[in-house]
Amino acid sequence: MSDYYDLFLTVDLSPDLSEPALQEVRWLLGQAEMPSAPSSADWKTWGYPWQVFAAGSASHAFEGADVSLLVPAVDRPDRNGAVPWALTVRICVHEDEFGVVMEVVEWLLRHATTEGWAGFVRDTASGDIQHIVRHHGGFDVVDVRSAEKRFRISWS
Repeated sequence: MSDYYDLFLTVDLSPDLSEPALQEVRWLLGQAEMPSAPSSADWKTWGYPWQVFAAGSASHAFEGADVSLLVPAVDRPDRNGAVPWALTVRICVHEDEFGVVMEVVEWLLRHATTEGWAGFVRDTASGDIQHIVRHHGGFDVVDVRSAEKRFRISWS
């Protein structure tokens, strides 16, 4: 049985994102034609480029749907008045594709303005959850272990 990863990423991308980078983001989401030379990953190592965040269907291995959305965050301009790009992705990733997807995540986070929590990765085999935390010098994938529950909400 194959292992799958549930990847959730939510960040703001720079309002100064270049047109080629913006086109590549849109292509990754399945919303545009492939750029002539995609730079979001070392695609030759992986065989060929593909739209790793194209979504719009039920998740293969997790409850819910795979979704991706890129919109201008017009209600949240930066301190200079420029409008960042709001990106949210939730996608099921096969273990064989996980390496290239994380290369693309790294590329996206280089263009992000978000600092701090940026998403998570969940593994079907272990059920472990790892948080993606972006900082000025890169990003960390942080293991989450059972912690003391601060509150519980129940309903019937």
